[in-house]
Amino acid sequence: MAGGIGSADFDFDFDFDFDFSTSGSPGGGGGVTRPIGISPALITVPDANGVMEDWYHGNKWPPADIQPPWGNANPPGNGFPRRYWDSKLFAITVLGEFVQIKNSAGKPRWAQLAPGLNNLLPKTKPAITAELDELVTLIESRPGVMAEALAQRTNPWAYFRGILMCKAASAPYTHDLVEIASAIGQFQVMHYKRHFSRARPSQYSPALLPPIDVPGHASFPSGHATESLLIALCLEKVMPAAARLPAGPPPPPPPLPFPGNSPLQQMAARFARNREVLGLHFASDSKAGRLLAEESFKILMRCKSIYDPAHPKDGILAKAAAEWWP
Repeated sequence: MAGGIGSADFDFDFDFDFDFSTSGSPGGGGGVTRPIGISPALITVPDANGVMEDWYHGNKWPPADIQPPWGNANPPGNGFPRRYWDSKLFAITVLGEFVQIKNSAGKPRWAQLAPGLNNLLPKTKPAITAELDELVTLIESRPGVMAEALAQRTNPWAYFRGILMCKAASAPYTHDLVEIASAIGQFQVMHYKRHFSRARPSQYSPALLPPIDVPGHASFPSGHATESLLIALCLEKVMPAAARLPAGPPPPPPPLPFPGNSPLQQMAARFARNREVLGLHFASDSKAGRLLAEESFKILMRCKSIYDPAHPKDGILAKAAAEWWP
């Protein structure tokens, strides 16, 4: 898989690198091209006088003399093969279901989350100053996390699939689930980033000097926090207990911004915190990303492609869970 959270610090700070020919995705094509030219025939042939020529005729594709019988594959009636769908592009189709889920008032649930997020946005100068002071303190941690943080810009799948061994080829429906969580997270976070339009930390403090370019969109909520936790929550529904259950008692108070201590949720916490270390996000951006992920997860679980109560074995959750040992 070529993409990842925050591609870009090219432009997006959380987005999977949108490559329409993802070689790591089943059926993705991998960017293969197949030029067809004039290839020499396999044997020489006699000329009009019956004399064997000493050169090979050009052999085009399809060969003109046998072309008609080759149009008989007759694909089955169930259409395009499900497993040949590119995972990134299939995720977009689930986004169409996501936006149609409504709340009790008949309004789209995905667009009603601003009040809860607003409660996490610091409003006073002392509160903002305290967050900036924390980010300045975190600068000394940059050398230790730099390689990790750079890798996490574009390839979260590499980290999550490393928690327990898998890859797109061995767990294709699990990979689909990750791509769906990514697409939903991207959509949600960009909507609310535009809504709140919060300045980036380095706009307040030259001392932060981010080691990479600041992404070209607003700061709140954090895309890395949103997308990575949404991926973790989805994977907790299908992966074995070793990946999804806490290793011990819950952490003591005060609660962490990411209180879940399963391996999957702790990996999501690292993604979010590393963006703070780079000076790209406030801690409140990460907290808002967690809330946005949790609420988006609830909506996603109502999409029939993910889980259909009428056909529980047909949803992606059931198919992904079947790819893992008990």
